[in-house]
Amino acid sequence: MIRSLILFVVFSLNVYGALPILPHPADDNLSSQFAVFRKDQVQSVAYDLRFEFKKESETYNGKAVLNVELNRVDAPLSIDFLWKKIHAIKVNEKLLAKYKTGKGHLEIPAQSLSRHLVIEVEYTNEFSQTGDGISKSKDPEDNSEYIATDFEPYMAHSLFPCFDQPDLKATYKVTTVTPKDWKAISNELADEKSENGEKATHYFKKTKPFSTYLFFLGVGPYEEWADKIGEIPLFLYARKSLAKHVDYERIFDVTKKGLRFYTEYFEIPFPFSKYGQIFIPEFSWGGMENPGAVALQEKNIFRETVSKTRMDGRDNLILHEMAHMWFGDLVTMKWWNDLWLNESFASFIAAVAMEQAMGSKSAWLDFAGDKGWGYWQDQLVTSHPIETVVLDTRTARGNFDGITYAKGAASLKQLHFFVGENGFRKGLTSYFRKFAFQNSTRQDFIFHISKGAATNLDSWVKSWLQTSGPNRVQVDWGCRENKISHFLVNQSPSSSGTLSPHRTKIGLYNYSSMEILKIEHTLEVAYHDKLTEVPALIGKSCPDFVYANLEDQDYALFSLDPTSLLAVKKSLARGFEDPLLRLMLWMTLGQMVRDGALSPQDYFETVLTALEAESEEMLLGLVLTPHGTVHSQYTTYLTPKQRALLALKFENLIWKRLEDSKPGSNGQLIFIDFFISIAQTKESLDRLAQFLEGKFALKGMELGPERRWSIIKALSRNGDPRAKELILAEEKRDPSTTGTRSAYAARVAFPNLADKTKYWNEFQLPKKLGYNLLDEGSAEFHHENFPEIAASFIKPFFKKVSTLDWKANDNLVSIYFENLFPSNLCTKDFLKESEAALKRSRNLTSLARRAWLEANDELIRCVKVLNPAK
Repeated sequence: MIRSLILFVVFSLNVYGALPILPHPADDNLSSQFAVFRKDQVQSVAYDLRFEFKKESETYNGKAVLNVELNRVDAPLSIDFLWKKIHAIKVNEKLLAKYKTGKGHLEIPAQSLSRHLVIEVEYTNEFSQTGDGISKSKDPEDNSEYIATDFEPYMAHSLFPCFDQPDLKATYKVTTVTPKDWKAISNELADEKSENGEKATHYFKKTKPFSTYLFFLGVGPYEEWADKIGEIPLFLYARKSLAKHVDYERIFDVTKKGLRFYTEYFEIPFPFSKYGQIFIPEFSWGGMENPGAVALQEKNIFRETVSKTRMDGRDNLILHEMAHMWFGDLVTMKWWNDLWLNESFASFIAAVAMEQAMGSKSAWLDFAGDKGWGYWQDQLVTSHPIETVVLDTRTARGNFDGITYAKGAASLKQLHFFVGENGFRKGLTSYFRKFAFQNSTRQDFIFHISKGAATNLDSWVKSWLQTSGPNRVQVDWGCRENKISHFLVNQSPSSSGTLSPHRTKIGLYNYSSMEILKIEHTLEVAYHDKLTEVPALIGKSCPDFVYANLEDQDYALFSLDPTSLLAVKKSLARGFEDPLLRLMLWMTLGQMVRDGALSPQDYFETVLTALEAESEEMLLGLVLTPHGTVHSQYTTYLTPKQRALLALKFENLIWKRLEDSKPGSNGQLIFIDFFISIAQTKESLDRLAQFLEGKFALKGMELGPERRWSIIKALSRNGDPRAKELILAEEKRDPSTTGTRSAYAARVAFPNLADKTKYWNEFQLPKKLGYNLLDEGSAEFHHENFPEIAASFIKPFFKKVSTLDWKANDNLVSIYFENLFPSNLCTKDFLKESEAALKRSRNLTSLARRAWLEANDELIRCVKVLNPAK
């Protein structure tokens, strides 16, 4: 048997010059190994697609014609596909009566293959209930239906049969049949439209080649806005009920500035025929870079005045997705192990565009804030190298994380700093020209940057892309007779045991008055060993404060020496002129709490003092977001009793800053939103209820629907008796999709065991509930001040996650391990239970196991912080 297999493999290699035959994975989860085989089998493919949609229908009809050129015909041709019913399959015009099917794929038998194939598949399919694939939603305001797709990393085959892997790029010719009052949107410009009775047929031009996960289709009565820049048509789409809130002029302005900037920066013209942006109701990402049809989460349509931080966040999102038109769409990674190249590059270059195209003075503040996500992810037990092995598409789904986005972007910023602007841009331009409409690897990218900069980058790649975990860095210094007598940079190995090469800038500061610290000396230092002496600083005046990462060029966890920590505690708000340095110090203090090097009580003593005086609104917008570092420390690393002791003082401070803010200012919006997020005392809840009911007003403050719902959720999650009636009233006032979801989330938030049990049972029927209601509702299920309620769901939680068919429920991983995991039970006993349950569970996929490990890892850290070693 073994000898026969060896002879067969040798025969295959000799005859076809190809890889050994592999079967399609049994699970609907494409492996990298099979993708390599199929790429060897398939030379090229072009899709001709036709879809028919009807109102009030849970299904749609499709016909896909695949024009395929094969390199080999010795093995069955596996096509990825999820279907409800296949009506007919034809191969080169002959009806295929017998074919094999598996979960997520069908096979054309080898005896039916030829070098050139025309495969026709007619089918009926249903809409997704999982938050990805092809989804349909109904607008509760006017009952209009909207359909849109979301396919990354591996869901295009839920719409049409295809080779759903990034290195089999294809062209697409699309036709849609819809009700005549619906619009149809796809990656290309519309060619023509014909009407027949109540139906309309939309014909689209043939696309340029791109990967299947980038295909987009949207249909429904969307409102449309149009503009152009040069010869490039611009389009914007949103639901009719939201049209009055769409600030299309600003969005088009950002779009034009971005397109001009990228075209000049890359020295490559915009590569597609149009630039469309579509706000999607049922969408789980912030945005998705479909060429010519970028999808954006509907929450980026603002129904009220928002802070500059949120507005800048949307601008950054638009520029991030736009950067993908070149980096990701024009040139696409060969496989998901190079996902970081797509996302890291878009994150880094969007910050450059924010600064240079949008004139933002806070672009690198925002970038530094985003690095916090990378630092957090990189410390988890599941940390991985930026360039990591991705065995299958399920693993790829889990790698849309802080390492892929934030750490990768920080590494590219460092690479740019290392090779210089000219070399970096020269390398990019040659890279785009070489691989336009093709696939590439990290090696290709680094080769062109290295060539453009005339610099060998092998050592940089090994140290920064192929290791995991951040290095920890602290400077060790001392003085004698008011002069520095020794100065060492102390680097600890990362979790992968690596001491990486770094280049940073060290700053020495002294007090010029009682509170103001002035920089006295800076020095760029390169280091890669555990201990690095810095002789150039010996003999300098003894500093009052030292920081080892000025301008945030380095990537490492920098802690403060005792002298510098005292200076920060004394002077965080007024002592440092540079807002970027102040932001990094806020982040450093938060990290020291997580490391057990600073008690939460000492942290908040420093923070409250700093918040009394901090004046930089963009910095405040970053540290005081409802999900930012201060809020996280407050809700995670204080017990309910400790929080109750601090709450009124904290809330009164934020309210005082709110009252002192200029009416209509960015600061006013920042403080009201943060106040709502932390309010828990009776005094503050009464204040919010009275504000909601119009018993007093804040000058210059618009109380729009989003903020009204935030107040109601705050009242409900704290068990305020007024909450339930307020939910009913607001639901009538705001019948929108957002209103419906917010009302559900507010009801889930109320801390009553009977109510929680009811909603827990509803969560067990996700398809009936719908993914978005499930997501928003489950996010409000637990609250840090009610651990006793969470304790009632420990057994149901472990039973569910230990028995659920995770292979069929990738979309529920974040629901259970981020939203429903009772992390507010920060106790040693619960940690032991969770670790034991994880160990005995046999149903977990790699994605579910990773999420559970991360939840436990955060729990371990919380237990250590709340139970410090004596």
